[in-house]
Amino acid sequence: MSLDYRFCVAPMMKKTDRHFRYLSRQFSKKAVLYTEMIHANAILKGNPDKLLQYKDIEHPVALQLGGCEPSQLAEAAEIGASYGYDEINLNVGCPSKKVRSGNFGVFLMKDIKLLSSCLRAMKKNLSIPLTVKCRIGVDEYEGDEFLNNFISSLSSEGIDTFFIHARKAISGLDTKRNRSIPPLKYESVYRVKENHPDLKIIINGGIDEMIKCQNHLSYVDGVMLGRKVYADPTFLLEVDQDIYEENNANCFDMGMKAYMEYILALENPKDVNRAITHLVQVIKKIKNTGVKYDGFQEDVGSWDKYGDKDYATDFDYGDLVDMYTGDSK
Repeated sequence: MSLDYRFCVAPMMKKTDRHFRYLSRQFSKKAVLYTEMIHANAILKGNPDKLLQYKDIEHPVALQLGGCEPSQLAEAAEIGASYGYDEINLNVGCPSKKVRSGNFGVFLMKDIKLLSSCLRAMKKNLSIPLTVKCRIGVDEYEGDEFLNNFISSLSSEGIDTFFIHARKAISGLDTKRNRSIPPLKYESVYRVKENHPDLKIIINGGIDEMIKCQNHLSYVDGVMLGRKVYADPTFLLEVDQDIYEENNANCFDMGMKAYMEYILALENPKDVNRAITHLVQVIKKIKNTGVKYDGFQEDVGSWDKYGDKDYATDFDYGDLVDMYTGDSK
């Protein structure tokens, strides 16, 4: 199966769980969705069902793995594929302190030999696409020559799809500052595509408007957005029409009703808590912008009472039911 990567929702820790992916799919039928990064060991030593289960509606959906031990990554990839994911993606871009101590994520960019071994082992028994998400560099490993050689080395291992965050990573910065302090260098990613026209290159980093998405698509095969989509999930309502030129009749009203029904059917309090956390992102966006949608109660100010509370224990389900009238206004 060949995925259409023109628009992707980036993997984000504690954000792109199965609940947020379900919400995202209500607003776009075409965007490619990604799990949070899951370490291979968590799958091998933990509960795979808890980590990997999802709803069929989420397709196309990819599993992102983290790790640096070839045999563990290979086994975790096989397990992930058995759950029906459309793609396995290896995280070679995360710069967190925890990732650094484990020598995986972006720090694999410094050890091409180990990274190649990981990919070779993972690809051996996979029948679905294996892709890589990386940065344009890390610390002293930077520049067009380094990036071009890096991509060439991995493509020789059979990797033909790369998601490239257009910033380098700096070891001394935390994850948040690594998303803002290193400058964006989109042209570096464009040049990768120029030098490797047969590869699929998806650009990531700092993209926050539809016009910017469309401009990038003049140079690369796809765009990947993270923080923008999480802060404003309704941005996805534009994707099918403006990126894929398809009218899938995605509707805010119907999508929100479907997501509320989904929440009300959840049994585990922790699942409820996480699912409502994502719902509040939509509410905050509407409250801050004043945008009004049919069927949505205009007085969202009453939702301020929740703040940062534990929704599973403090949430008034009457608010969830009353947010919508039976018919659109």
